[in-house]
Amino acid sequence: MNPKTFIAGSPSEALRMRIVYALFGTAFFLPLNIFALEACFIAAVFMSAYYTWKYDVHIWRYMPLFWPAAAFSVTAFLSLAGSPKSLYGIAFYFFTVVQYFLLYNMVVSFIRGEKERRILLYCFLAGAVCVAVYGLYQYTTMLGLHNAEWVDTDAFPLLQRRMYSTLYNPNLLSAYLLMVMGIAASLTVWTRHNVHRIIYGALFVLFTLCLILTYSRGGWVSVFALVFFFGLVWDKRIWLLFLIVPLVLAFYHGGVVNRLLSIFSNSEDTSVIMRLDMWESTFYMICDHPILGVGWGAYKYVYPLYNELIQEAGITIYHAHNMYFNIMAETGVVGFFFYMWFFFGTAWYGLRVLKENCNTFDCCIAMGTASVIAALAVSGISDYDLFSTQISLTLWFLCGLFSNTYIEMQKK
Repeated sequence: MNPKTFIAGSPSEALRMRIVYALFGTAFFLPLNIFALEACFIAAVFMSAYYTWKYDVHIWRYMPLFWPAAAFSVTAFLSLAGSPKSLYGIAFYFFTVVQYFLLYNMVVSFIRGEKERRILLYCFLAGAVCVAVYGLYQYTTMLGLHNAEWVDTDAFPLLQRRMYSTLYNPNLLSAYLLMVMGIAASLTVWTRHNVHRIIYGALFVLFTLCLILTYSRGGWVSVFALVFFFGLVWDKRIWLLFLIVPLVLAFYHGGVVNRLLSIFSNSEDTSVIMRLDMWESTFYMICDHPILGVGWGAYKYVYPLYNELIQEAGITIYHAHNMYFNIMAETGVVGFFFYMWFFFGTAWYGLRVLKENCNTFDCCIAMGTASVIAALAVSGISDYDLFSTQISLTLWFLCGLFSNTYIEMQKK
């Protein structure tokens, strides 16, 4: 990659480089600022459209998961036929699904070579560091922390605050941190340079600390999935980390322990009670709209019809707090099938790459992406953080980066 192609070289390469730089900006601003993110993304879209029209790009033909991604995008659009708010549904569809699909395709089509993939991943990690540093500053100074909104003081009197940094919600931050933790752990495992290993390991510790301070129980449980995954595909001695949990429970008694134990024992926890109620209502919603669902993004409009208390209280429930239930409720079994094909298919291809026992940077991307899928698959049981545009864009970005890697590996 040569920055001089901005002003020199062939016109097609100069234009491609402009797209690449726009994607670098998109990766950096993913968790930081939605307006800066959209500015970089829209610039990349317009330049990509012009490039595709003028120079004819057909790399998507070789993408292993292009068709399930495209089929889900089409199904999500068709589901809008049953939406009670069709105009809103169309606007929401273009703001979410269309952006996911475009970002995925642009990363696959315009990033070339290991060096560009490496820089793109470093831009992504740079944004994650900014999120973590700001989150720690926010947490220690209580800057803008809406305690009453995210803390159940009746159930957890020791819990005074939760970190959410730039992502507005502690659970969203925990989902984002799970993804960057998977990437940081993979880089730590992959690198053969001791200095780099220290840097990546330090980043992993930083992200883990921030995850703890979100007090997201689903995020904490998902860390176990990360540990299990890396023990399975890299070194089973990593599973010894599970021994830390009983030691902490035995010798430390505070907000973290009480929050963790509440998963199993706290019947007064309002968030647990509400989730169980939501899942029951969502099940009936799925039974009533099994094929194409209630419409992409329409859950918050339809849910009150299945819960009289919520309807009378005028409370808005945006999602089912379960990834599997929510996607099936909004897009039906058809959309659910294609989404899960794309979601778990990415992990399956990643594991195929890891079976080759390679030690390249490309295998690091495969390991990191597969670990992200494993963590989100577990966290999705108790929450649906992918309803956030920024979180879903991050997932599709990483899937696109892996597909780009996989295509080049197949060519070699």
